[in-house]
Amino acid sequence: MNRISLQTAAAITGLSKRTLWRHIRAGRLSSLGGEPGERTLVLLEDALSLAQAPINSEHRDLILAADRGDPAAECDLGILLLASQRPEDAICWFERSAKQFYPEAMCWLGRCHLTGWGTARDRDVGLQWLTHAALKGHVIARAWIGFFQSEQGQHLLNTFDDSALSQALDALERQLLLDLLNRSTSAQRNPAQGPESV
Repeated sequence: MNRISLQTAAAITGLSKRTLWRHIRAGRLSSLGGEPGERTLVLLEDALSLAQAPINSEHRDLILAADRGDPAAECDLGILLLASQRPEDAICWFERSAKQFYPEAMCWLGRCHLTGWGTARDRDVGLQWLTHAALKGHVIARAWIGFFQSEQGQHLLNTFDDSALSQALDALERQLLLDLLNRSTSAQRNPAQGPESV
């Protein structure tokens, strides 16, 4: 039987810890642990039965890995929570992962802070996380940092138009991914040239 922390159960269900304790007391959620405030573990299957879509039993391994502190899994759980329209819940998972120096989480955390997605909009914190990700070699973060040095990027940062900023970041990311795919396809067609570096 797989068990997860009450914090992880709260993240995947979208329920508060207080509500989860009510489920424990009512017998709908099996726990291992004493009273509120202690490190309480609950059965993963019980928590999944309370989970909001799209989180389900297909994500069992991801949830267990995130609960153990795996930075890639923590970041992926954050992305899954964003896809579930729960950005506030995603932020804590990005923070946990980013504090373990995982570049993808640093990039997501930077974007969330820049656009106010799930957290207070904070340009300085957002740029700091993007810079950390870029220094770790994250290609998209490097592209975004370069964009923010342009006149258009500076304008978007200073206008506080979160929608326009998100659209610009999405467009940059799409273009970068298309360029990488085209380079990869070209390298496969002409192996004598070798792959181009990003």
